Amino acid sequence: MKLWDNYKKELKIASRGFYFYMEVITAVILLAAILLFVPVETVSVSKELLYVDGPAGTLDTMLQQNPDEAGQYVRAEDTKVRLRPMDITYFNEQTGEQFDLRFTDKKTLELETWNYYNAATGAHEKTLYIATSMDDMLRVARTEKWYATVVHIGEDGTPQYRLLLFGSESERYQNLISAVMGAGNTPALQKAMEAQPVETLGVSNVLNNRQSFMPMAVVILNGLMGMLVVISYLIIDKSSGLIRAMALTPMRTRSYLMSKVLVVLTTSLVSSIVVTVPIMGAQPNYLLFIPTAALVSIVSCMFGLWLASFFADIKSAYGMIFLMFLLLIIPAMSYILPSFAPMWIKLMPTYPMLQAVKETLLITPDVGYVLLVGGGMIVLSVLLLFVSEHRYRKLLGV
Repeated sequence: MKLWDNYKKELKIASRGFYFYMEVITAVILLAAILLFVPVETVSVSKELLYVDGPAGTLDTMLQQNPDEAGQYVRAEDTKVRLRPMDITYFNEQTGEQFDLRFTDKKTLELETWNYYNAATGAHEKTLYIATSMDDMLRVARTEKWYATVVHIGEDGTPQYRLLLFGSESERYQNLISAVMGAGNTPALQKAMEAQPVETLGVSNVLNNRQSFMPMAVVILNGLMGMLVVISYLIIDKSSGLIRAMALTPMRTRSYLMSKVLVVLTTSLVSSIVVTVPIMGAQPNYLLFIPTAALVSIVSCMFGLWLASFFADIKSAYGMIFLMFLLLIIPAMSYILPSFAPMWIKLMPTYPMLQAVKETLLITPDVGYVLLVGGGMIVLSVLLLFVSEHRYRKLLGV
């Protein structure tokens, strides 16, 4: 009961200050930013440059008279490209010839442009730019860093394709392109690949583009910001003398520290729910998500308790707070780029926190992993609480 009474008193006092509302305000701003600027699905528009070695209007006829069931090409406004003087070395692997070209003029091209739209979703997936000469194609490809293809129309009207590479591709990729282009019938090859039967082995168990931001939002709001807030509370109490005054009362040091943690936990959970529910809806297992988010907040606050014991005022703590924030946020890079996950990042506490929160948001979570991480956070929280209590009792002389 004493802890509950202390919690209510601390909550009332904290509600009068800015730090109490900082997490919730940040959560609302973050939610608005995600809803406004992050699409549900990532739409990547590929850009291709073509030069048609054949009669004028051949490509227009091909695009208009050969409809694709998956989508269609729509004529768009011409695209302007500014070209500068440059030297280009071009090597033709078919003939073994090498051409050293020098262009000294500056000019602006207007490239015929076609947009490809998916028939099912209506999404803009591809843009084709048509060059009128081989030289223009080489210069535009060099300027814009677009992959380019030469389409040669044979005497029988069959198109043949030759892809322009930049020379920086791996040998394996070049061999793959050579094998595909050597088939001489890329459209037929693509249709054959699309016609391959695909069997779905299970329900998709991944987060969409917008949902994938939620683990980082929860860990940052619940964890790192909660740590900053609890450090601010304690350092302000130390600088104002409230902690020493508390030592003269019957209140136990542990109850005082826990009441601070519970106040921050309250705002952290509210901010996490504010961000998560509008985006995730009913998909997550909230009976698993809420305890996990709470443990993330608790262990971060316990670390904040220990860290705050080394500083007398907020100014002296700024440098260490900023450094710890940067260190603990490093695993977010591994979350964004899963291929970059060295062991030293996996050993940082925020890495399993991110993965555990992510699991609770999936349709089919790995409950065993979440419970394992949760158990680790409980043990770490208890250890940090005992260490912090010992530090504060020593500082207060009680």
